[in-house]
Amino acid sequence: MNSVERLATCYDHHDPELTADIVGEVHQRIQQTAPVVYSPAHGGMWLLSRYRDVRAVLRDHDTFSSANGVFFPKAPGTPKFTPLDFDRPEHTALRGLISPPLHQATVARLAGSITAIVAELLAPLVARGHGDLANELAMPLAIRSVAHALGLSDGAQQRIRELTRNLWQHLATASGPGAFWPPFVAVFAEDVARARANPGDDYISWLVGARLDGRPVTDDELHSILISASMAGHETTMNAMSHLLWQLARDVPLQQRLRAEPELVPAAAEEAVRLWAPVGNQTRTTTRDTTVAGVAIPKGARIMLLMGAANRDPDQFAAPDEFRLDRGAAIHLGFGFGIHYCSGAHLARLELQTVLRQLTGHPDFHLAETPRRRIENGRHIVIDRLPVRFGVETT
Repeated sequence: MNSVERLATCYDHHDPELTADIVGEVHQRIQQTAPVVYSPAHGGMWLLSRYRDVRAVLRDHDTFSSANGVFFPKAPGTPKFTPLDFDRPEHTALRGLISPPLHQATVARLAGSITAIVAELLAPLVARGHGDLANELAMPLAIRSVAHALGLSDGAQQRIRELTRNLWQHLATASGPGAFWPPFVAVFAEDVARARANPGDDYISWLVGARLDGRPVTDDELHSILISASMAGHETTMNAMSHLLWQLARDVPLQQRLRAEPELVPAAAEEAVRLWAPVGNQTRTTTRDTTVAGVAIPKGARIMLLMGAANRDPDQFAAPDEFRLDRGAAIHLGFGFGIHYCSGAHLARLELQTVLRQLTGHPDFHLAETPRRRIENGRHIVIDRLPVRFGVETT
């Protein structure tokens, strides 16, 4: 039995043999096996990989709860991520605290700032004719954009990526949250203290004065909101953008088409989010005995939704592994679905589309070497390096 067969039979998203190069094939094998597949890993979980079933579970938040956490496994005692790890009615109130800086109208006002950041990051790469689009464009843009939206200090902004990687490294294996949660809290405690002492017109200043169910928001809640927003706000966009840039670097005619037909830029951004789902999987817990695709699943069962597989379901998407600009309405699940639909989707779209539009004003770029891709925390595919060259390709 080869690795793909073994992983499809006994799926474990944290298995070191599950690499970025084979995860798509593993998901495809699971999808072809049955609509619901049981894996004994981590105490047992039910895998759903088909678009129709995944979307139905995301819609039915009463039967499929997020309250036990969407990250699995997770170090005992880890505080809840807000609002990901909550059901209604708590989720509704908490999402109301995290949404204001990410509303469509609010994000639209950031367009000028995002455009300036992209121009600043691209200029030195184009000037020297080469660069690493993952570390010199996608990552800093995603971090600076979410920091700008949330009103984070320079100190917090500079540490977001380091602290996020540290959290992913320990979340599934540590005996407790001591290795990864307190360092994050310490960074944001400074921003919270600053906002209380000298409130401005930024989001954190608004947040520290906000009310939750008629009472002040606690420090623990403030920290969870800021940690969750800063992590999700940069990680998912960074990974989708890196993969979009990877696609463009491998497909110069696509670059040229977007240059000639800029109206296709939104479709290209959506296709990147579909094809390389920023969140490869998430979990739910059943609140009652239920049935999915004719399979009986007991109360208290852990359900794993393979989002990346659902976005490549051939019953939903023709030629699902192809990057296509003619798919029409944004029906993918890359930003989720239902009450947990990504709060930062408008910001992510703005970043992706701004990068595409600015790149059309520069020469074509090509891969300089094979990028380094890996799976992080069992759920994100990260491109660690994406070296490219601008200008005419030479052989």
